Amino acid sequence: MKNNKDFVNDLDTAIEVFFDNKISNAPNQRSIELLVESKKLILRGGKRSRPKLFILTLKAYANNANNKYLNLALAIEIYHQFLLIHDDIIDKDFIRYGGPNIAGHYLPEFNEVDNSIPNSMALLAGDLMFSYVYEIIANDKNLSSQQKIDITKLFSIVNESVIYGQQMDTLNVTSLNSQVGIKQLIEIHTLKTAIYSIMMPMKLAGIIQDLNNDELKKIEVFSHNFGVFYQLADDHSDYFANSSVFNNRDKYRDYKEGRITSPIIYGINNSKIGDNKFIQNNLGDKNLSDKKMKKLLSILKNCGAEQKSKELAQSYYEKAISNLDELSINNKSKSEFTELMSSFML
Repeated sequence: MKNNKDFVNDLDTAIEVFFDNKISNAPNQRSIELLVESKKLILRGGKRSRPKLFILTLKAYANNANNKYLNLALAIEIYHQFLLIHDDIIDKDFIRYGGPNIAGHYLPEFNEVDNSIPNSMALLAGDLMFSYVYEIIANDKNLSSQQKIDITKLFSIVNESVIYGQQMDTLNVTSLNSQVGIKQLIEIHTLKTAIYSIMMPMKLAGIIQDLNNDELKKIEVFSHNFGVFYQLADDHSDYFANSSVFNNRDKYRDYKEGRITSPIIYGINNSKIGDNKFIQNNLGDKNLSDKKMKKLLSILKNCGAEQKSKELAQSYYEKAISNLDELSINNKSKSEFTELMSSFML
């Protein structure tokens, strides 16, 4: 089994080869441009976390995880990029991985002519990514016919869940739905993050290893709590400094977008009336001043929102650790999963 760095290099090579083949068979120059920009976007950034988790799970249940399953790792990464492209359209973002995303590439050319065209191009690029996922699965000679059926069904189930989660998340802004509570938030995180980021790559590995239904169910329970913990830790890190890998990201992104997450839910529910109004009145202000950011942070700390948000994430971490013990994998693999989860610990 190769190390993570070698695996990522192999996967990036597979991405490059796949898109080069598509580019060489594109029908016209505009099609080539769309594919070139898609290739550049994917190779410019991303940690390949989901393919890594797929390989980690394969390794946990069998020691023969190798490049035989690189095509399936490719499908997982391209599916992830499909979702990111559509997510950027919904969020009206033109930047991804420190540079222009698909819509951002077309913006200078078409913004003054028809500002709907950049997002139309991004929509088409995302649709291409989605179609490539099923093409890769269908053409994978290392998969049996039954595995292809089971994997296709899993992708369809996951995609349906992500759509519902994205719908809830899109409505989760102050102007549309100011009554989001912890229960609704956990549902969003389950549908949008846990099922696709954790459960999907792990269950794909389970299908490859022909695990029984009882073990697949244990993976579902573990991946649910792991995924919810992961997203709650990300939410918390949007406001408060901590020791997790999320801490390096810019702060207040969710707040400026008007997205209600656990710190804001606890802040609204536990702060004084004046502070409560401040939180709600400034939610969604993309030009939030440094002075207001400092006041917001002070309110959240003083009303206990920081501690409650941290404790909520911690509770799902502890559930996931308990679920991990139930999996039929060796102690070395359990340690690797624990180390992975600990990197997100607040």
